Amino acid sequence: MLNLFQIFFLFVVFSQFILGIWGNGFLGLINCIHWIKNKFSLSDFIIMNLAFSRIFLQCVVVFDATILVFYHDFYYGVTLSQIRETSWTLGNYLNIWLSTCLSVFYCLKIAIFSHPAFLWLKWRISQVVACILLGCVLFFFVSTVLLIQKFNVYSDLLKMRLITNYTENVRRKEREFFVLHHLGLLLAVIPFILSLFSCLLLILSLRRHNRMLRHQVNATRDVSTKAHVRATIVMFSFLLLFVFNFAFIFIGTASAFLKDAKVIIMITLLAAPVYPSVHSFILIQQNKNLREAFLKLLWLKKGCMKDRGRESFAH
Repeated sequence: MLNLFQIFFLFVVFSQFILGIWGNGFLGLINCIHWIKNKFSLSDFIIMNLAFSRIFLQCVVVFDATILVFYHDFYYGVTLSQIRETSWTLGNYLNIWLSTCLSVFYCLKIAIFSHPAFLWLKWRISQVVACILLGCVLFFFVSTVLLIQKFNVYSDLLKMRLITNYTENVRRKEREFFVLHHLGLLLAVIPFILSLFSCLLLILSLRRHNRMLRHQVNATRDVSTKAHVRATIVMFSFLLLFVFNFAFIFIGTASAFLKDAKVIIMITLLAAPVYPSVHSFILIQQNKNLREAFLKLLWLKKGCMKDRGRESFAH
């Protein structure tokens, strides 16, 4: 029989799942339509794969939460732990690296600098994004090696706890597992630094752009400024949500070393879907075409047009 907290926990998790599937499914569907119509750009490719990776991550959260509530006795089993760890690692790495690709793309596409190195990267934006994706594959390979080693240590640790008391060998294995566990998390700092650097460059470009055109008011300045601001909002929100998400995941994974950490893990699972859900809606809000398509989907645009018609008729 589920208690009140478990019912609330499942309600929030599945509500976030529906919200995340709604937003990310919309992003994936729209970009698939653009692909079919041969109106597919590099940014559309990144956003489409980002949306699908976040749908996968939302499914991992729901799976993890369901097992934790209904099959808690099997939650820490070796096989199930390996499935959960592998799924979390794959979902998080795809999510973080694709978001980093989008940040770098926005920076190179929108920022205005005359430095030869920046111009060289700007002219080769497709190759730069491809190199970042290649780096994603490389780091995922390193993370997979760490996961395999961690699984071996975890399996040995369980066996040692069954046949021996809490000896120095058990403590040594726990320390080794702790190091491997958090070393895999720290690999996510590299794409975070790339995104942070891209965001800072874009803010600096916006500042210089406004300073150069302070006494000019024209359409070119307005379009460029809006592009800077929208990209900065998308990138800065990603950084804030990434820090929020990383902090909770770090706390949740650290709680794995405690004897009874079910409540902490549940709170972590409540916080984990916030980033992939909220950031997707920010992407929709800051993109004019996506925003209009989303409003049509909700029938809001039709309702607004009716209201305007009534107001004009009244006047």
